[in-house]
Amino acid sequence: MTVLKAVMAPARGEYAGGFREIDVYDLPGECTGAVTGLYLTGDVDQEYLAEQRPLLDSFVARGGRIVVNGHVQRLFLDGLTRWRKLEFRNPRDLALTRVTEHPVWAGTDPKAFLYNTGTRGPVPFAELERIGVAGFYGRGCYPDLPEHARVVHTIGRTRAPIDYDYPLGAGRVLVHGGNDLLQFATADRGTARLHPQLLRWLEGDDD
Repeated sequence: MTVLKAVMAPARGEYAGGFREIDVYDLPGECTGAVTGLYLTGDVDQEYLAEQRPLLDSFVARGGRIVVNGHVQRLFLDGLTRWRKLEFRNPRDLALTRVTEHPVWAGTDPKAFLYNTGTRGPVPFAELERIGVAGFYGRGCYPDLPEHARVVHTIGRTRAPIDYDYPLGAGRVLVHGGNDLLQFATADRGTARLHPQLLRWLEGDDD
């Protein structure tokens, strides 16, 4: 059982945090029958992924799982839709609302993802509101959703979808419309569990 993390950099297939890191351009040779899940960082080459659409569709249809991070503009999987920038004026326009529980985010507070700060260690939310910068988790949305999509989080007062998943054949696709989810799995936020839960989901252990 292998979970790949595809990145935009030369990679030697070494394991880090339970993921085997590979160069995205090596996907055709790496996406074998032993692979259960694929994590795509937000900066990967979508033009190249679009060329690999038959491979990716087949991988998910036979039971694989994919996490898509970032701003989708090239439709490299059946069911994907395009990201749109959100108009925002203040943190309330970027706040998350959880509308459906999901095993990847189980036990995490949506408020914990709103602010970033250079302060080390846990910071009370009231202090984060005072010194933090909002919007790193995401500043856009996916207003058009595929059939049978399950929305996890909406963003802002317009309640536009930012995190969702959907079935594709025997597998599933999870889309996060912002910076890489793994960077938000930290003890300081109280969200360290996001990392192992994401890994388990990609291994096919959670629905």
